[in-house]
Amino acid sequence: MRTLLVMYIFICGVKSTLAQKHTDKVNLFISARVDTSSEDVKSIIALYENYFNSKPDSIYNNPYWNTREKTLYKDFDFSRESLFQGGMNSQQLYRYFSPFIMSVEPIGKKYQIRVLYSSSTTDPKYAGSKVRCIHKVNALKENNTWVLENLMVELSKNWNSKKMGWINYIYPPNHIFNELEAEQSLKFSNAIIQRFNPNYNSSFNYYVTTSKDDMGLLENFDYYFVGITTGKAREGMILTAKGNEYYPHELVHKLIPTNPNRGIVIEEGAATFLGTKENKDEYTSLLLKLATDLKTNPEKINFKSVVSQTVRFNGYQTAYPAGAAICELVYKLQGDEGLKLLLLANTTHFESLIQTVCSITGLTEQELETEWLKIILNIS
Repeated sequence: MRTLLVMYIFICGVKSTLAQKHTDKVNLFISARVDTSSEDVKSIIALYENYFNSKPDSIYNNPYWNTREKTLYKDFDFSRESLFQGGMNSQQLYRYFSPFIMSVEPIGKKYQIRVLYSSSTTDPKYAGSKVRCIHKVNALKENNTWVLENLMVELSKNWNSKKMGWINYIYPPNHIFNELEAEQSLKFSNAIIQRFNPNYNSSFNYYVTTSKDDMGLLENFDYYFVGITTGKAREGMILTAKGNEYYPHELVHKLIPTNPNRGIVIEEGAATFLGTKENKDEYTSLLLKLATDLKTNPEKINFKSVVSQTVRFNGYQTAYPAGAAICELVYKLQGDEGLKLLLLANTTHFESLIQTVCSITGLTEQELETEWLKIILNIS
């Protein structure tokens, strides 16, 4: 999905006149359904436009967002990462996916605004990515000024909660809490902490939903295309769309030591090897996808292309199985101590990743590639 979207953006960028300058103020289109005679509604529209024009793709003390959430979270707009995925800024997003305000409706003392981001393409080749998302956020009064708020606040305020060790589960009233899965999560979490992060002393929320769209609402999306998934580890929380209390892949993301210099291949590879592998069938299925591609399309899909992330997506995210095989190899040769070194190393670029793995394992780059291929091609 990401590859198709990026391809579409590139083509649009080549064909577009890009008349909108980066410093121009963007005024959004508004549905005739929206009551623009209301002063409050006009204020909410102005608020959203101001936010859109304030570089919301960047993380800083944005004046159009509420203070409470800016205090609680560094990345306080839960939709930012998906909305601007692919390195887009707000001006580029506007050019390719014109924002259209669909509705502005009161919810108690707050308001809720829905904004459609879609392109004008009629080309069947790109029609599948025509709608990027329907963005939905709340607005509330703070010191007599309207500011934006994540949808999660209103959405989950009447949900139930249950604390299990490090994890605070938050779930809808109609959800039947699975005590056995929660205990399994706690056992798994304690094992990961003991093995890789013995100084861990924190906790996080775990939000349970039963569909991708319900989970999307927790990240301010009525509908989303880019960023859609079944689970996500965010700052201070895990989100699940599977209706489950046990999601080992996402638990790994929360529990291993933080490292801003850990690249996506090792970040997702570790979560796959240590977490997804708890379900052997799911783990095998993922590596088999890469194994098939390595055999049938080696010019495009090969060790360097997936480990360097030149090829990020081929019906699945290549970083997951590619990184998992690296982690499996390191574990095979150096055990947990080797994995700890890998998790703490700088692996943001292909060269540094290869140098690190070769240093830990004692393999040459050619030997590393050979052993990596064996792990994937011999999967069954």
